[in-house]
Amino acid sequence: MKRMGQVTLGAVPTMVTTLVVIGIVLGLGAVILQQFVNNINTGASENGSAVNATIAAIGGISTFADFQSVIAIVLVAAVILGLVGLIAFAAR
Repeated sequence: MKRMGQVTLGAVPTMVTTLVVIGIVLGLGAVILQQFVNNINTGASENGSAVNATIAAIGGISTFADFQSVIAIVLVAAVILGLVGLIAFAAR
């Protein structure tokens, strides 16, 4: 019986796929926003607030991307702890 919060081996491919998709979306988002900033900068100089908002969005994406490795480590640790618990309590 699967308890709430317990990670099973069957969920590992789904977690890996989710991390890959998140990485792709973050990368594409950063590239698109950078191109957007470049296009705004070549335009009129009154677009200062748009440039600032887009640069802030790029900063937010990069900050979230920095935590993706931590999320991956936590997921791997959860799987390892689940396996250790399964092995330890399998004899009972």
